[in-house]
Amino acid sequence: MRAVQSIYSVCASLLTAALLVGGCDSFVNKAPLSNPTKEQFYETESDFETALSGAYDGLRQSGTYGSTGGVSTVSASYWTVFEMRSDNTDQGPDRTGLGQRLFLVNQFSETPSSEIVQKVWIDTYEGIERCNTILDQLGTLSDGAFKDRVRGETLFLRSLLYYHAAVAWENITLKTESTRGPDEAADVTSQTDGPEAVYQQIAGDLETAQDLLPTSYSNGADAHRATSGAANALLGKVYLTLGQSGDAETALDRVIDSGEYQLVGNYGDLWGPENENNAESIFEVQYTTSSNQGSPFTNTFAPADFPGIQGEAENRPTSSMVDAYLDLSGDRFAASMDTSFVDGDGDVQQALHIKKYESDPVAPFQAENNWIALRYADVLLMKAEALGPSPAAWDLIDQVRDRSLPDPQYDVDRGGDFYEQLLRERRVELAFENHRWPDLKRFEQYPGLGNVAEERASQEISDVANNFNRLLPIPRRETDVAGLDQNEGYRGGR
Repeated sequence: MRAVQSIYSVCASLLTAALLVGGCDSFVNKAPLSNPTKEQFYETESDFETALSGAYDGLRQSGTYGSTGGVSTVSASYWTVFEMRSDNTDQGPDRTGLGQRLFLVNQFSETPSSEIVQKVWIDTYEGIERCNTILDQLGTLSDGAFKDRVRGETLFLRSLLYYHAAVAWENITLKTESTRGPDEAADVTSQTDGPEAVYQQIAGDLETAQDLLPTSYSNGADAHRATSGAANALLGKVYLTLGQSGDAETALDRVIDSGEYQLVGNYGDLWGPENENNAESIFEVQYTTSSNQGSPFTNTFAPADFPGIQGEAENRPTSSMVDAYLDLSGDRFAASMDTSFVDGDGDVQQALHIKKYESDPVAPFQAENNWIALRYADVLLMKAEALGPSPAAWDLIDQVRDRSLPDPQYDVDRGGDFYEQLLRERRVELAFENHRWPDLKRFEQYPGLGNVAEERASQEISDVANNFNRLLPIPRRETDVAGLDQNEGYRGGR
């Protein structure tokens, strides 16, 4: 058996990196530790809180939800995979250097050697390893509320990471224990044949987590933490992916019946640092400009000549996305994107760009914007999906739409195709939040991808629903060194 040079051995050397930073001001500024072994480190509740901070920080890496540490770097985040592979966005105007790498993602032309593919895999599994290490060491804690909460939070975080990996690759490595050391042999038997085993593992973990986690936290400093609502929202999504609509309905009803969440009155009030962790938000990836842990999205998504901002014009909305807003926008278009901006000379420049993550960075790629990973509107639309065509389901779609389009003339067409209208509503409501590609895969209809093929003139995209390109390639080092099987279609060195 080959020695693992894959992500697990990399992660093992980091000792769960735990010990780095966390998700909000209250626990970002942790003093670095020397290099204790796992057994030496995990002794007190404070030790576990530090490690848990590192697990939350796993969501804030360049290959997960995104972070650059304040510098321009390779854009290899979940938005790269789940927005740019869909019909929502493209790579932007640049097709050289980084722009060329993003163009390959956008055109479904990634290879096993793709820097972006490798970075998303590495950072996702680094985060999983951090979670596994915590779960392995929980036996050192006495039974009680603290231990239950740490276990629940960690199971949720691992589930969120595994969900993204399963959507992206499907045939992934499923590990629920930490790597013991860099010389551990590769366990290729842990690679799944399809995503179902991963989703079942996630579902079981989230059922446990939702029992262990509180519905809310009384201390505002704990706003970053996962709740039972977060576990159930993700659980509902996973059950829908598995085709278990009844179980999905049960999980989503727990969120709705908790009374903890509501739609905010104005769609625009969801966004910006001043609105973080609002009443609609169920789980956010937290960013802070303290300790160089700011969010990069303002700079990354802004046009190149946007005044006062070092814009990179990435993740650019498509004309298909603009068309999707027609007749369904209300205030959603203006809060989500724009077609132009006024440059520093006062001239109007035409440029499609995302607005949801605009703010005033304190430095390039250092802004306070959080990333909303799960919110209540998503839950209501998933509940409609779980119910299927029915008056109650139509009512849920209208409930979400009415916030932006309260006039009854904009109510859903109940004589039209239910799933087509639901998918369009999800596209407009949740644009640029990393839901579109998972939605297209889950609905198994891929509506809209024909438009993508027409717009981008890519033969690979035109038949993507029946093509290997619906999956990412397993990174080359995972197949060549760790012995994992490559996803079909990428074998033979493509």
